[in-house]
Amino acid sequence: MTIIGSNRIFTRITWINALIGIGMLAYQHLVSPLPMRFQLLYFLIMTAATGIPHGALDHIIAKANSEKQKETFSIQRFLGKYVLAILFYTACWIFFPSISLLIFLIISAWHFGEIDLSEAGNQLTWNMSRLLWGSMVLVIILLTHQQDTEVVVMRITKSSPYVVSIWNWIKENSSTIMLTTGLSTFVTMLYANSKHKLSISLSVLANLIIIMSLCALLPLLPAFALYFSGWHAIRSFELIFRFLNKQKQTEAEAPLTMWKHSLPMTFLAAIGFVFLAYIWNAAGLKTDPLPAMFIFLSIITLPHLDVMDQLIKKNHPTASNNTKA
Repeated sequence: MTIIGSNRIFTRITWINALIGIGMLAYQHLVSPLPMRFQLLYFLIMTAATGIPHGALDHIIAKANSEKQKETFSIQRFLGKYVLAILFYTACWIFFPSISLLIFLIISAWHFGEIDLSEAGNQLTWNMSRLLWGSMVLVIILLTHQQDTEVVVMRITKSSPYVVSIWNWIKENSSTIMLTTGLSTFVTMLYANSKHKLSISLSVLANLIIIMSLCALLPLLPAFALYFSGWHAIRSFELIFRFLNKQKQTEAEAPLTMWKHSLPMTFLAAIGFVFLAYIWNAAGLKTDPLPAMFIFLSIITLPHLDVMDQLIKKNHPTASNNTKA
């Protein structure tokens, strides 16, 4: 399949997800609030269909990237480092939940921004824009759902006094935080674009604006699932497919073929989630699926971020340029 044809497929999927989001919003306003059972089901289906699978190709990406860079690749060494990072971060969550939450927010902000602005250059101004854009995504999703966010944060951190104090300050200044983050992001991206132009499709931009608007209007669970699995994961799949297809990897003969190759690791990840839930419960923490799910996503995001970071930086047209603004 051609790259152009595959791009259209991924774009169609993100538009379909946007339409589903519009349908949920219409139901919410015209019929009744979305039942919690439906919210959980939607969250789990989206996470299982694309959220986790988009990171289940990391070993294939790393191998192809090593081959392109003419470096030796060892699947045993790769998986060993990958699992070690996951185990280390899991331990951090158990013993230092507040610090681990902060780390999760920072790496998520960078990862979201890096994928959404993957076509931008590797200059300092664009890297700052990536971090700010990802931060704005988190601010929109979390601060427009303060009550639900507070419940999850307090459960994860066991109502740490330090976290409670910071969260209360954030709630009191939420409008200022949202405005400041939005303006900082806009000004930084405008400056970065004036120095190093970024070409972006109006259709893609409109798609993203609609999804982010829906994220602010839908309940927290479907909002997060819509962005993370309905947009971020699909755009990641697109980047991965373009790279693997260009490297003539058999796993990327077609988008569906690539997705099928993600299923074995997705299945192992599901087993890992069950194991994490057991540890979470055995550690004397509350039995609750939401904290366990968000922590699970965070611990698999840490090593996944490094793989995607290498893919984008080493394969971007400006990868050989300097990183000065």
